[in-house]
Parts: sequence; C-alpha cells; structure tokens
Amino acid sequence: MKVVVTGGAGRIGQAVVRGLVEQGEEVLVMDTRVPEDKHSDFICADVTDFAQVINNLKGADAVVHLAAIPGPWRNIPQEVMRVNVMGTYNVLEACRQLGIHKIVVASSINAVGLSYNKERPRLDYLPIDENHPARPEDCYSLSKWLGEQIADAMVRLEPDMTIVSLRFHGVVSPEWYSRWRQYARRDIPGDFKGLWGYVDIRDVVDAVVKSIAVTWKGHEAFFICAADTSSAVPTMELVKAVYPDVPLKCELQDHEGLFDLSKAKRLLNWQPKYSWRQEE
Repeated sequence: MKVVVTGGAGRIGQAVVRGLVEQGEEVLVMDTRVPEDKHSDFICADVTDFAQVINNLKGADAVVHLAAIPGPWRNIPQEVMRVNVMGTYNVLEACRQLGIHKIVVASSINAVGLSYNKERPRLDYLPIDENHPARPEDCYSLSKWLGEQIADAMVRLEPDMTIVSLRFHGVVSPEWYSRWRQYARRDIPGDFKGLWGYVDIRDVVDAVVKSIAVTWKGHEAFFICAADTSSAVPTMELVKAVYPDVPLKCELQDHEGLFDLSKAKRLLNWQPKYSWRQEE
C-alpha cells in the first residue's frame, strides 16, 4: 500500500513514517522541509496549495494528514487558521476527487476546547468521551474542530470514504520518563485544563497504523491518550480539588485518566500500552 504522510518531517511524522515502513508500506513524505530520517521518499509541497496537494497525492492508497501549526502561539491566529483549516480541506478534497478512501487526520483533544481555554473548561461530565460538546475558544482548537467538521462534510459527499480523526494529547517520548519519575508532579491544580493527560508517541504510531486498517466507512473522531494521568496525585483528589461540581460517570481508581477511551478500543481495536510510570 502506498501511504502519503503530510507533515512527515515533524517529530510525530517521522515516528509515524518509521512505523508504516516497518509495516511494509510504501511511504511518501509530503512536507515543506526535508525530514532528518531517510526512511522514505520525500516531496516538497505545501498543503495550503491545492494544486500541489492533488498532484502529489495521485496514486496513493491512503493518506495520513499530520501537517499543521501545532498550537495557538506558533503564529498569528489568521495563519494558524489558514494552514490548519485550508490544509485539511485541501487534503480531504483532493482525496475525494482522486478516489482515495482511507484518510487519517491529526486532530487534538483541544477540538472540544480544553488546554487553551482562558478559564477552567466547562465540562458536562467526567471522564469525557467523544460525545461531549465541543466549546473551542482559541484559533488552534477551533481549527482542529473545524477539521473534524470538514471530514463530516466529505463523507456526506462520498460515503465510501473512511476518515479517522485522532485527537492526540501532549505527545511525549519515552526518553522523557526517567525525568518525569524523578520529578513527579504533585502540584494541584497542575495541568487541569488538559485534564492531566498525555500520550506516548509509540501509542500514537499504533493508533495511526490501526486507523489505516479499519474497514468501516464514514468519519469518526477518537481520543488518543494514555490510560493514566501525568500527575502523581491520585485522580479523585485532582477531580475533587478542581472539578468538584462536575458529575462523574464512574468512580476513578488510582491515577486513571479522565478521557474515556472505549470508543477507540471498540472501533479501532486500539488501547494505550505505555505509561510514564513503567520502568523501561
């Protein structure tokens, strides 16, 4: 299978490319900069230019769309929206026109409005799942939410398409974990806007690989997070300190995460394998 990875020169992109190559896929990296790793072919192209996108996606069997500005502070809001929203539209529309029916898109937990909100996120319940209302405020979070809306529109136009939006959370590498364990965070509230979440980059790669393999049609979004929190404080203590008024769907044990991952387990056959608490 030929897979085009947009943004394949980035940190996450290079890990995804290596994972796909290990699976035996033929991979083409499409980016505006040359990747450090030489695991695949490379083409310099800008996802905001539709002609470049459609010309370079020809012949692909699947596309993994990772190219984006990865936060609201990396550029002016107008540029974040232009690159992230226009780039996603161009990639999905090119796939639709070319008959490419397998697409994986990098979304974010912030599509629902969390880490970059001005105040404490408004939550209807915990743990949150993909049915939770989205209330994005900043340009980056809004761009990721709009990307998911574009995917919804595409599958209405072309019901044979399969689009998987993966809502990644604070992607970390295993070499960071020894320091995390040495200086474990015990502060409250800590990362309360992000619900103390994270995800190991190896689990991200596994989610992408499994997303390409699904056989169902349509568009679905999935939280891709670790099963535990990034905090050394037990989860119920964190919740009682910061979200005492938010209804709980269930009692949370030990350091259990605040993202319900059951949809990914059910529809992607994916679940996180790695935790910063594990000794390598």
